[in-house]
Amino acid sequence: MHAILELAKGKTVIFDGAMGTMLMAAGLKAGECPELWNIEKPSVIVDIHRKYYEAGSHVVHTNTFGGNAIKLADRGLSDKMEIINAEAAKLAREARPAGRYVAGDIGPTGKLLKPLGDLAIEEAEEAFFQQARTLVGGGVDLISIETMFSLEEALAALRGARRLGHVLVIASLTFNRTKKGFFTVMGDGVKQAVSAFEKAGADVVAANCSLGSNDMIDLTGQMRASTLKPILIQPNAGKPSTRKGVTTYHQTPAEFAEDGKRIREAGANMIGGCCGTSPEFIKELAGALAR
Repeated sequence: MHAILELAKGKTVIFDGAMGTMLMAAGLKAGECPELWNIEKPSVIVDIHRKYYEAGSHVVHTNTFGGNAIKLADRGLSDKMEIINAEAAKLAREARPAGRYVAGDIGPTGKLLKPLGDLAIEEAEEAFFQQARTLVGGGVDLISIETMFSLEEALAALRGARRLGHVLVIASLTFNRTKKGFFTVMGDGVKQAVSAFEKAGADVVAANCSLGSNDMIDLTGQMRASTLKPILIQPNAGKPSTRKGVTTYHQTPAEFAEDGKRIREAGANMIGGCCGTSPEFIKELAGALAR
């Protein structure tokens, strides 16, 4: 059994918080490629990882959310896919203390799959496979597929990662809360998604982004009712407000941590943060869960 699954048997595994929020605080400009900082500003990336580990994270994500070749092609960087992902793995490993772990982060392509869009499912799967292979080759301990709005695309990423053989894979979708329950923007429901992830070989099923920590409590309960697999939950820092193009999250780390305890009670084995969270949020979460 993978060491992280063993760890989850005895305690709640703490993941990191937002990378994008930290990069913007460090000066990342709108429209700039976050993943390029792995090459151009590596010390900033290492420092962010180190702060999350120091805050109590057992696992941090590489700075590769938009690192698949299809997404990078939008910025004219598809030829840099391998170096961007290899460097990201190297930087996270550099910051990693003994007994902690690195998750290779895989996000969506940003394209719609056929027939709604122009992207063939086979092309998406191949791009995810190539990214996952580079990350694993760079020394990550697991693959974390996250912020997927489409179950079909998430499954393509899961199949791509599974082609590597024995590597732990987390599969996460982004849900919205509606009057009829929790659904992705593509209409995928919780039970349907969890069942599909199980059949495709996900080691951990997950949800992240879109929802704040309070809404994630109910979502966690529905996921737990649908699976015996370990569950990872990574909420946003509450509901944001946008003024003059600037998005602000208003939840405090203490409020986030209190909800984190309820998320654990609802059935989560692993908890981290998404948009708007920072090392302060993870430190409060780790402390609350330890108490």
